[in-house]
Amino acid sequence: MTTQQTALPSAPAPPEPDGEGPPPRRRWWRPDLLTTVGVLAFVLFALGTVGSPLWGGSVLAATDELQVRSPYQDVGLVGIPVQNSYMDDTFNAVMPDTLLFAGQVKVGHVAAWNPYVVGGVPLGAIPTLGLANPLTLPYYLLPDSLAPGYVKLLETVFCGAMTFLFLRRLRLGRPAAVLGGLVFASSAFMVVWTNWPHTRTAAFIPAVFWAVERFVQRRRVRDAALISLAVGGMLAGGFPAVTAFTLFTAAPYLVVRAVAAYPGQLRRVLGVLAGAAAGLAGAAALLAFQLLPFVRAMSDSLIAGREQQPGEHLAAASLITTIAPWALGTVTPSDPPQWYLPVNLIESMSYVGAAGLVLVVVALAVPWAARAFLPRGTWAFLVAALGLWVVVIYTGPGAGLAHHLPVFSTNFVGRARSVVWLLIAALAAVGLEVVLRRRKATSAGGERRWHAWYAAGVTVASALFGAVVFWQARQATRAAPADALQRTERTGQLDEQVLIGAMFLALTVAAVALAWWSGGRREPLWARVRLGAAATLPVLAAVQALTLTVPYLPRVDKDTFYPVTDTHRYLMEHLGHDRFAGTWTAMYAGADSQLQLRGLSGHQFVDQRFAELVQGLPTRQFDSPTWLDLPSRADVATSPVLDRLGVRYFVASPSDRVFGRRTPVPTGGSPITAIPGTPGVPRLTVEEPLRAVVVTPVGPLPPRTADAAVEAVLKDPAGREVARSRRLASGLAEGKPFDFPVAAEDVPAGTELTVEFTATGLGGPLSVAGTLGRVALGTVTGAGDGLRLVRSTPAVVYERLDAAPRIRWASEAFVEPDGAARVDREASGTLRPDQVVLDTAGPPAEGAPADLRIDEDGTDRIEVSVSAQGAGYLVIADAIQGQFKATVDGKAVDLVPADHGLAAVAVPAGQHVVRVQYAAPYANLGGWVSMLMVIALLTVVVTGRVRDRRRSASEGIGADRRGQIVTSR
Repeated sequence: MTTQQTALPSAPAPPEPDGEGPPPRRRWWRPDLLTTVGVLAFVLFALGTVGSPLWGGSVLAATDELQVRSPYQDVGLVGIPVQNSYMDDTFNAVMPDTLLFAGQVKVGHVAAWNPYVVGGVPLGAIPTLGLANPLTLPYYLLPDSLAPGYVKLLETVFCGAMTFLFLRRLRLGRPAAVLGGLVFASSAFMVVWTNWPHTRTAAFIPAVFWAVERFVQRRRVRDAALISLAVGGMLAGGFPAVTAFTLFTAAPYLVVRAVAAYPGQLRRVLGVLAGAAAGLAGAAALLAFQLLPFVRAMSDSLIAGREQQPGEHLAAASLITTIAPWALGTVTPSDPPQWYLPVNLIESMSYVGAAGLVLVVVALAVPWAARAFLPRGTWAFLVAALGLWVVVIYTGPGAGLAHHLPVFSTNFVGRARSVVWLLIAALAAVGLEVVLRRRKATSAGGERRWHAWYAAGVTVASALFGAVVFWQARQATRAAPADALQRTERTGQLDEQVLIGAMFLALTVAAVALAWWSGGRREPLWARVRLGAAATLPVLAAVQALTLTVPYLPRVDKDTFYPVTDTHRYLMEHLGHDRFAGTWTAMYAGADSQLQLRGLSGHQFVDQRFAELVQGLPTRQFDSPTWLDLPSRADVATSPVLDRLGVRYFVASPSDRVFGRRTPVPTGGSPITAIPGTPGVPRLTVEEPLRAVVVTPVGPLPPRTADAAVEAVLKDPAGREVARSRRLASGLAEGKPFDFPVAAEDVPAGTELTVEFTATGLGGPLSVAGTLGRVALGTVTGAGDGLRLVRSTPAVVYERLDAAPRIRWASEAFVEPDGAARVDREASGTLRPDQVVLDTAGPPAEGAPADLRIDEDGTDRIEVSVSAQGAGYLVIADAIQGQFKATVDGKAVDLVPADHGLAAVAVPAGQHVVRVQYAAPYANLGGWVSMLMVIALLTVVVTGRVRDRRRSASEGIGADRRGQIVTSR
């Protein structure tokens, strides 16, 4: 019996330490001590990063920022310190829509469409939210408040594990691979984009490189399938820019590795490239069920204004955050100074950590040692790619050149940090491996001296570069618009944080130097010293990373996690099939979709024609193409455009000016102490429908706590309460009218009311303007404007009396082929609810009424029973043009554009059932392609495993743990 051992061309066996034979085999469940320390450091980082959200003590969400709007601020949230003011998108778009989808999944329905924001948008049909990404799984299995924490934990473990596997493929030892996983998992991009789909996408970056490297080494069909799975995971992550940046880097890596692994073997090189291309195509096929609808949806969406300028890049001064994450500001409004570079903290943060940075310098300083054990071409590629990306991300010329490439013109170049940090993590791991494999020099004296001078040069150059970055950060601090005190604070912040980073840097340098120096000594004592010094590195990496993650990630009280207020309950009880409109100050746009409250506002890509219809409002909308929110203005609240959109309720804040006819507060009297009360209780006689009573505070105003509130109670002559209003006292201003909105429009004219004022949180009495020895009162009354104030607290809710039903019957149709003219007509107020404006002529409407019964109005389907006395149109005021299909009595009919941005179905006279439901484009071609791809992948994997087992049984073929083929004969 003989054993023939053949190593792959790209994977030479790693050199063994001097004076030792092959290291003893260790089973995976008995790792060496250094690996154990590294894993424990990683666990410390992962658990410490998430913390109390894992056991339900808090929630990993930024919902504490909801307090800036009513009704949340009016129910006790105001005054809670906001932990992170940069994560708006996560709690007004990503999280509520994910919770909506997860809620539907838990009841057995996979929701393709979200009808509860901006007229309706695709939900599970497209990858934007990462709903098909495996890392989203905790949302489908756990309670809502636990899911975000476990998603972060799963994401951290997954990206660390895949980085470990990739680095092991590069022939690095376990300790170095574990450290590399820690460096990548704790990198800036993976931390600051938490709770966005971005990190769930970026977590698959090391999986892509692992799959590519594995395919280069093995060249098997099922290894190409792994490329499909890895890239498919990124495509399912919901952030295409990160996927594109990754592929821009992985593609040249594949070429370099294939050429280096198979020199002079053109057919093998071409075979590797073709196989990888097939794997990439397989990824697209795997996600075709979401990609095709995504392409269709984006082609119909408003996307203007997202173009990037060629000169947009990150400031080099932001590189100071590589070792001092808080050097340029914090995330909380209560802890100045704030970030003041041209690009905000989330886009600019460049954290690596001292341990990672020092080890990268080691990898750069001793390339001859690194290239001795790395697969051919790897070190050169890592260094070249890192250098190129740094130029592109942090310099104007580099960003300008990259701007001409696809993706870069519509995505900020700084987001390429996602893949850059994998390159950094790989080089950091290489640096640790160099330290751990330290060997005696065997080269000639002249070459040794050159090596020493080169290493010293790289080290000095790195130190000088760091000094330049620090100087630039100091200059940016001094140049930022601020007064002398602010500059002093900012400079102090910078110096203090850099000093902390320098301490970690010094400890890391000492540990690396000690591990390197002791590696040349053979005494047992020095072996232990070397082990201790090396074990310090992952611990330092984990501890410093926690100084970033713990302050950055919000852990909020459960009471702030989408609280359901009386305003929400009122809308849930009264809204029915119609929608409401929130304002800049009330009902945070998009934050209520998981409650299935159909709102006009939202933070989403909006259908182009629906957006054009909304632009018919009196004020400009869509300064951002993904943000629809209305101002609290009477002309907006009464706009006929909202009537056509089925907006039944308009919600504002108690701090907003109440709509209606105003009777000013009488002037000329002496100030009166309103709080505490006076013997002369103010009275008023109702003459018109009453919406507010108004007082004018006079100075000096008392001190107030953040949650201080003032309350007005209206009582009739019998002492019965007829209305109540509560407002936060933060709006009190000397000489400025202070409205108390009241739902008192039903109080009969001629009723005499008394008003009693109370307060909480005031540090003294409150005086207001008086008249005739009483509090002087102004009023706001109904003005025949089509509004009715029905709720005054915690938010102000106006019922819009002229709103057309969202699902309605049109017995008369007009044709207007010009889009601008259609919008003008919709905004004119001349259309009745039973009239519709079409793009082109269709079946005639006969002017007869119809009775409608809405049988279903869910996420993906609307079903209406129609009893029509004559032919007409069923109008649905949703943005479903091109996304839905319609049937009448089970027969397919056209779903035609109506009222410019809405849709309608022609229905003949008689009894009919009209069904309108979401339809995947191209007859669900994407779904069929994805299903066939899943079958193909399963077939490839199963047949490959069966073939391996048969060969192993017949020929005795196995594989050793280094990826080498061992054949026994």
